[in-house]
Amino acid sequence: MKRLNNLHWLVLPVLALGCIILIGCGGSDTDAGTDDGGVLPEGLFLTTAPQGISAVKDLKGSAQEGDEVVVRVVVGGTEADPLVQGRASAQIIDAGLDNHCLSEDDHCEKPWDYCCTAKEDKFPQMATLNVTDGQGKILPVGLDSKIQPGSTLVVKGLVASRVNQETLTINATGIFVEKMTLK
Repeated sequence: MKRLNNLHWLVLPVLALGCIILIGCGGSDTDAGTDDGGVLPEGLFLTTAPQGISAVKDLKGSAQEGDEVVVRVVVGGTEADPLVQGRASAQIIDAGLDNHCLSEDDHCEKPWDYCCTAKEDKFPQMATLNVTDGQGKILPVGLDSKIQPGSTLVVKGLVASRVNQETLTINATGIFVEKMTLK
């Protein structure tokens, strides 16, 4: 029994030291995200809409990687939740496309998914919006604190790498929230 008590006095200080080390290495909340990975860039959300708006459909046919573009879009397209959770990314669709889900006869719960619009009409009008860091990686922070599904935005940004003519990704450098929701 005496030997167990002596061991007890050795184990307690080791455990206490281990706890101190773990707490010390954890850092504080203010240290989190010092690489700005979890924070949207300052100045991303604009107070006035950028000029020179192009249609998404037109850009899909002509835009090249690195081109600066401006589009007027709705956060939505086909997904019930077009905002990627925990990532600065969203599905967008050209705001000029007629959204049949907004008719008075229709009582669509999620009109931003454009479920009442034919796929062949909406896919040419759809794109992806990303907010990236200096290396082109999507920031690990959701956009849902600033925009909602159905929000109308004017987005200024750079065309990302293009896999084919059917896809278009815009790395946003400026976002103007024109209207927060559809309904």
